[in-house]
Amino acid sequence: MLVSRNQIEGRRGDHLPLQQNSLGRSRRGQVLLEFAVVAFILTFLLGAMLAFGFLFFSANILQQAADVGAQELARTPFSPDGTFKTDLVDVNKGVFSEADLVVPVGTNPATLPLINQLLFSIYIYDPDIDMIRYPGTLVTNGDGDQTVVIAVVGPGNRDSETGVETITEWHRVVEEIIPPGQATVPYSGPYSGPYSVLATTAQQGGLGQPGMVALRINYPYQSAGLVAYVHTDSGGNIINPPDTIGADGVLNVPVIADDSQVTVDNTATFPDGETLSAAGYTLVNPTANPNIGASPNRGTYGFGEAQAFLTTVRPYRKVLTAQGIYRREVFE
Repeated sequence: MLVSRNQIEGRRGDHLPLQQNSLGRSRRGQVLLEFAVVAFILTFLLGAMLAFGFLFFSANILQQAADVGAQELARTPFSPDGTFKTDLVDVNKGVFSEADLVVPVGTNPATLPLINQLLFSIYIYDPDIDMIRYPGTLVTNGDGDQTVVIAVVGPGNRDSETGVETITEWHRVVEEIIPPGQATVPYSGPYSGPYSVLATTAQQGGLGQPGMVALRINYPYQSAGLVAYVHTDSGGNIINPPDTIGADGVLNVPVIADDSQVTVDNTATFPDGETLSAAGYTLVNPTANPNIGASPNRGTYGFGEAQAFLTTVRPYRKVLTAQGIYRREVFE
C-alpha cells in the first residue's frame, strides 16, 4: 500500500498534541507540589518571625518602662524614709496603679499613671471578662479591684509524663528588687529593699548605699502559635532546655493544659516574703467565653491554652524581666 508524504506528516502531527498535553499536565502538577512545600515553609517562618518579633518588642517596652519608671520615682518628692510599695502606688503622684492593669475597652492610655501608659501597648484583650488587661493571673486585691500578678513555674516543676505544673513563685507586675539573702530570714513581715534612706546594709542588696530606686517589671509573654514542651531523655528524666542542644535521644512532651491539676507550692511567695493570701490577693478564675475557642492567656492562672496534637496544650511561655536602678534625688 502506498502512503503519501502528506499522510505521514499528518499522522505525526496527530501525536504531537497528545504528548504536549501530557507534558503540560505533568509540569503543572510539579509546580503545585513545589508551591505547597514552599508555602508551608514560608508560612512557618512568617509565624515564627511574628511570634518572636512580638517577644522582642515586649522586651523593649519593658526595659523602657523600667528605666522611665525608676527615674520618675527617683525624681518625685516622696518622704525619705517611705517604702517603695507605698510610694509606687501613691494616688496623688501617679507613677503606677495596680487597678489600672485591668481597664475597660476604649480606655485612653493617656489617662493612666506613667508606668501603666508605657506598658499599655503590651496589654491584651481578654474576651472572658471583656476588658483590656496586662497578661498574667487575674486576681482581686485588698481594695476589691481586679488586677494582675504573675505565677511562675520553677525549673523542674512540670511533670515529664503528665505536664502537671507546680507554681513556685509569685511576682507583682512592678516590684522592688529584694536582696536574695533576705529570703533566708524567717518570715516576720514583708522584706525591704534599698528604697528608704534608712535602709540597712542587708536591705541594700549590694547596691552600696541606701536611698536607691531598684525597680523590676515582669511580663509573661505567651505565644498564640507556639507550644510549650517538657524536654526529657529516654528514661523520662527532665532536661533543661540549654542542655538539649546537641544531645541525643531528647523527647519533647507537650505540656497539657489542665488548670484543675495545677498546684501551688506551700513556699510560693512574692520576693518580699508575702504569700498570695497574705498580700490580700484572691484568684478570680473567670468563666471562659463560650464564643471564643482557645486563648493564650486563659485560665485560673493565666497560663493559657492552645489546640494542638488533638488535645488542649499550653502555649509557649517566657517570663520577661526588666529592671531600672536610680539614686533618689528629690525628697519632700
